[in-house]
Amino acid sequence: MHEISMIAIGAAGVVAIAWLVVSFLEPTPQRRKIEWLGATALYVALLSLFINLVRRSIESGNTAGMIAFGFLAGMFAIGLIIASIRTVAALRGRGATNASAATH
Repeated sequence: MHEISMIAIGAAGVVAIAWLVVSFLEPTPQRRKIEWLGATALYVALLSLFINLVRRSIESGNTAGMIAFGFLAGMFAIGLIIASIRTVAALRGRGATNASAATH
């Protein structure tokens, strides 16, 4: 199994666990931290998927797939950066308003 697939599977597991935990918790600062960890893991899983698709497109010589999947990989990379910054802020206790929650 390719390393990117292992990362995607691990991230999907974190997303599933975070989703279940967030579903049963009251809105608290602790829940907000879990929300952002889950959102970051979701971006990691999606980015891994599209990186793998870009890799396959390059190997098969599919230029259209490389461009399309590369664009999507870039968009999810930007989302990962933003989610990572928001996760660090939540872990530090900043952004304590409901507007900063990952699920709203």
